[in-house]
Amino acid sequence: MKRSLPILLASIPWILATAGIAWIVIHRFPPSGTIEFDVPMDGTSAWVNPFLPSQRVTPPGDQGGWRGQKIIGDPVYATARVPGIYDSVDVTVEYKTEGQPLLELGVARNADASNTEFHPLWFAPLSIPAWRPTSWNGIDGYVYSSTPPSALASSDPTSIATWLASSTRPTFSDPASTSTASIKVSLRGSIDIWAIPVDGKISFDFDLQDSNRTEGRDAVVIQVSNGDRIIQTNAIGISGSRDTSMGPVVHQEISLDHLSAGVYRIQITMSDNVFIRSITTPCAHWVIGPRIVFGDNVGYTTSTPSITAWSNSRHLVLETFHREGLQTVRFGMNTTTLAETHQTVLLDRSDSRTQPQKLEAPYSDLRIVGDGYFSLRQNAFFVPQPRRVTASMQPQQEGIYAIASPYERPAVFDDGWMSSTIHFTIEPSQDIIRFVLSAPGIQSGSSVDIRRIRLKYHRPPYRLNEWVHLIRQEMVNAWRRISR
Repeated sequence: MKRSLPILLASIPWILATAGIAWIVIHRFPPSGTIEFDVPMDGTSAWVNPFLPSQRVTPPGDQGGWRGQKIIGDPVYATARVPGIYDSVDVTVEYKTEGQPLLELGVARNADASNTEFHPLWFAPLSIPAWRPTSWNGIDGYVYSSTPPSALASSDPTSIATWLASSTRPTFSDPASTSTASIKVSLRGSIDIWAIPVDGKISFDFDLQDSNRTEGRDAVVIQVSNGDRIIQTNAIGISGSRDTSMGPVVHQEISLDHLSAGVYRIQITMSDNVFIRSITTPCAHWVIGPRIVFGDNVGYTTSTPSITAWSNSRHLVLETFHREGLQTVRFGMNTTTLAETHQTVLLDRSDSRTQPQKLEAPYSDLRIVGDGYFSLRQNAFFVPQPRRVTASMQPQQEGIYAIASPYERPAVFDDGWMSSTIHFTIEPSQDIIRFVLSAPGIQSGSSVDIRRIRLKYHRPPYRLNEWVHLIRQEMVNAWRRISR
């Protein structure tokens, strides 16, 4: 007995080491190919870091009756350590909202999160039982009350909205016409123009002018596409003047024929130094959006242009960057006043009209982002594609009776907390996942409470001959971490 005690004591370190190795192996190489972590968002977990930046969240921990984090800004980020080589992860979020109707959860696919794969997490209007989950011809979504599921595949975009989903593309066309219209404008920076072909043709002439007086040439890229298909790409260089005047006006034309019926997107990418001074086209129907910037005419003419446009948007975000743009803006029956520069102002329509409403402002120098489209001539307006779901959207009031989206309603607990699960693929070389939680349009006084996150990682169970590949990938990942 006396001799066995020293042996037992000497064996303890080996037993602990063996147990530690076994724990690591089970976590990194679970025989089932699945491993799960239940993480309270109170800052105590080694597997998930709290949400940041600090000015958009409360410190993790006790929140007065519950533990976790309160989200008060948009967007916020959290990182998770991947416990091994896995193909995908199911992310379950337990949350509660206060005055925030829309949530999205994403995974950043690059370092600066500019490429983020978002999925729908929560939309308050769809919690009403009258909205029924359904699908039609491969399109998932919700329809209101007695609206048939076929509404999800309607090519009429006026009564359908989309949320992180695609819809049936409209197939519009206009008959041949000999008339060509030209309109003087002062549009600044990148814009998207949506147009219907006339007798299978689309033609636009633009007069461009660069206001850049100090730097080098500005690039202007014009790309024409139909859905996901890119038809034409043109790139030009344009320069401003180095004295006190604007640069010369440069003429740029695009012309395509033998086009099938549909909606064509003309994407003009350029810096805010570049203005469009005129647009000439035979197209009878064309709109701009969802972003449009009305610039001034300083250095171009002595006149101060006013703004007149028509839009089917329900909600606008307005901003001006100069005192000359401080003004009262009217949209349909609603008005708002811009009293400060560099401050966004919301202008929401309160009517139930489905026709485009008139937008008027006495001065230019105004950036507008809407949830619809803008036409500079009333009879040229059309709806190129369904409106996007936004935090301000009230579907029934706005004539929306079908929403195409992969959204699934959350599970609701007795205490008011909700739970949603999103599936993401991950790369085998990934050892860190950066999650992005977005609360679009979150207002002061609104919040999103995050209580816990569950991560369930998946990969196929490995056979013996597949372990060599797994160990090799582990060694590659380890070397990459060491050599950073």
